[in-house]
Amino acid sequence: MRTLAIDSSLPAGSVAALTPEGSSEELLPEAGTHARRIAAALRDLAHLRGFRPGEAELVAVVRGPGSFTGLRVGVATAKALAWASGAKLCGLSGFELIARRTSREAGFAGQPIHVAYDAGRGELFAAEVVPDSGEPGGWRAQAGVLIPADAWLAGLPTGSRVSGPGLGMPGTLATGIAARPDLQIAPREAWSPSAAEAGAVALLRAAAGKVDDPATLIPEYLRASYAQENDPRPAG
Repeated sequence: MRTLAIDSSLPAGSVAALTPEGSSEELLPEAGTHARRIAAALRDLAHLRGFRPGEAELVAVVRGPGSFTGLRVGVATAKALAWASGAKLCGLSGFELIARRTSREAGFAGQPIHVAYDAGRGELFAAEVVPDSGEPGGWRAQAGVLIPADAWLAGLPTGSRVSGPGLGMPGTLATGIAARPDLQIAPREAWSPSAAEAGAVALLRAAAGKVDDPATLIPEYLRASYAQENDPRPAG
């Protein structure tokens, strides 16, 4: 299936094109350049794999967690591609993609993995991700929680396997991790999702009939916006 995939959930992102013959991926390492580069990069990768973006049969996008700007750009681009081409659309959880990648690269097969994102203000957006053979991608994330970094670290059970971009948070978290030699820390290269991983999981989900409606797919942000947090009106 001709597939285009987007990960713009973090400052450094990636895009990919996949066909039954293989995949091609391009990194987007510069923060703030996603809006300018995604469309052209997808076009070039699709051509490299032998098709045009309008001929895509499946579009995959990391729906979050992530930053406001990056996710809005990625999800909006994916929805536009799906509408324009008639392709199926799959929004993927970054938690689950990181767990899948971590399991493979760190050898944590069959074990729960605690994944954390840096949410700013000394907090993490974190979730435990568990193996689940009932899910096409093999993993299922529990509900994410916004939590102070030191509280998250203190609450990790002995011997926990941990991963995610939040591990790069400077300051007290790095010091706290160093003081927990019982923790099994994933290699840094497994801390982030990738477009190629998103494309591979989207193919599994599409084969199982688990696709998203472009009209209702929304990003999953790390936290509410400042405006929402300061709104005195009740949520809902």
